[in-house]
Amino acid sequence: MKNISQKSLLKNERGQFVIEAVLLMVVSISFLLLGLRMLKENNAMSNLVQGPWQKVAGMIESGSWRPADEAAKKHPNQIDRSLSLDPK
Repeated sequence: MKNISQKSLLKNERGQFVIEAVLLMVVSISFLLLGLRMLKENNAMSNLVQGPWQKVAGMIESGSWRPADEAAKKHPNQIDRSLSLDPK
């Protein structure tokens, strides 16, 4: 058995890179999971899609950049006719 001094053991850095890489992976995965959990709890994706869709649905259904229920009231088909065969 070799006689190894204390100082030479402290200068040995052969496993340092592996330990730091594992630590960085654990920290980055923790941040990723935390971010995904926050996005899921706040319904960020549904708000991102659902918010603008209300106005797009109004434009598709009635031709007005308003929510669908408001746009339906503004559609020309809903206005009383100004000309008819039997004016009152």
